[in-house]
Amino acid sequence: MPKIRNAARYLSVILTCAAIALMAAGVIAGIFIYRSRPERKVAAIWSEGGKTGYAHVAVYAKGARANGEGSPLAYLDDGSSLSVKDIESIRASLQGVIDLASRPKKGAKDKTVKVFNWTDCYSSCLKGTIHSGSLGSGDEYEADIYAVSGSFTVMHPMEFMSGGFLSPDTTDRYQVVLNDEASWSMFRSYDVIGKRIWLLGRDYTVTGVVREHEDKKARVYISFDCLEEFCSWLETPVVPAVMSYEAILPEPSTKSAHFDLSGAVPGYNVSSPSFKVVRVTGRYNVFNAFKATAPEGFDLPYWEEGAQKAESGIKTSSVLFLFGLVMLAGITVGKLTCATEKVKDNDK
Repeated sequence: MPKIRNAARYLSVILTCAAIALMAAGVIAGIFIYRSRPERKVAAIWSEGGKTGYAHVAVYAKGARANGEGSPLAYLDDGSSLSVKDIESIRASLQGVIDLASRPKKGAKDKTVKVFNWTDCYSSCLKGTIHSGSLGSGDEYEADIYAVSGSFTVMHPMEFMSGGFLSPDTTDRYQVVLNDEASWSMFRSYDVIGKRIWLLGRDYTVTGVVREHEDKKARVYISFDCLEEFCSWLETPVVPAVMSYEAILPEPSTKSAHFDLSGAVPGYNVSSPSFKVVRVTGRYNVFNAFKATAPEGFDLPYWEEGAQKAESGIKTSSVLFLFGLVMLAGITVGKLTCATEKVKDNDK
């Protein structure tokens, strides 16, 4: 009997340590995943110092590629795709909602008109061949080409190794920003500001190199205007579709920013799968991660793919924590039961 009791004690200690280890692993993994997502703080930084809360929201739309991933995402129709004209319509609608919210309510003592600052950006992507020299000279490399416009770096904070992002205040709009993988692959250096590379049928000047932690894919960033120009040169010209539209909006009530953006998207229907509206702010909350559903049938940018992996990781870490907690609870109940029975036996 003493041997059995000792073995039971050892087993109990081992299981307790295992349970605590699982709980600790779940917490540490969850914190690491949460902190690895730079967009989690975007709205908080934007609203810092103000009394009104803000939320980062995004909408993903569909398009068609004539010849696979090497073709630009082309606009389909109203209700399934977004174009630059649709972005203008969305902006006008959102501004109208914000202007309405800024007015004092009837009967309010404070008649001051509030000023809500907000910002947005949009983007699209295709895979392409890049030459490390001008006019198609140099070696060829494959990279993801992201065409962006608006306050892209506000929504996606970047760590620059050299230079800066695309500047609209220049006569030369053919600028390109490389990520660290693309810069090192082509030049074996990150000090490449001013170099000329060839993509989408034109020379582009490198204006910046950004360090990315998302993955090890080569990526470059150009202006959305340049993508529009490229699409107009095609044998069969197309209107480029906007893959992703994002905004930081004032949120005077819970989830109102999500509702405002949904209402501003032309052709949006709650039951329609043609658009996917996502509230980025708070999405890495454990409860929100479990409620999240991955959009299907969409070409998604790398940051949304990373966000979905993060949500999946948070779910896994939460399950680890809960499993460890259940184990610990079971062990504790078992010990209490044994102790109770021992007291009863002694009383006899």
